[in-house]
Amino acid sequence: MKAESGPNRFVVSPAKSILIIDLSVVAIVSVLLVVMPINFSIKCLFIALLASYCLITCRSFKQAENSEFCYLPSINKWEFDGKQASLRKQQFVTRNLMVLYFLTNNGEKLSQIISIDSMQKKQHIRLRKLIIAWSKTPNRDG
Repeated sequence: MKAESGPNRFVVSPAKSILIIDLSVVAIVSVLLVVMPINFSIKCLFIALLASYCLITCRSFKQAENSEFCYLPSINKWEFDGKQASLRKQQFVTRNLMVLYFLTNNGEKLSQIISIDSMQKKQHIRLRKLIIAWSKTPNRDG
């Protein structure tokens, strides 16, 4: 695959959109629990569970670190968080979301979910183009 000129290093930060979706689901389920005719003690139990899930989700988002990967065109490999890997045959790429599946040299399977708000727009577009160009290569690894 012929790589475009320019940087092939991509930094992915935690996506705020995924956090918002999680918290929205918590809010909807909480409202449904309050409205439904269920025993009060069961409602309290499930609302407490939802509140703990909400706290864990927020804490995980705050503590999440950026991940970094880089395409190495000279050897047609990727470096994912310091581990050399190759892309597997099937990738999921849309305008706003990419799910990349990697396979390390040890046989470890890694995946990375990249929403449009987890990196700069130009980087997101560049990565999308790179993945699509790679997918059209007949002798790709995987």
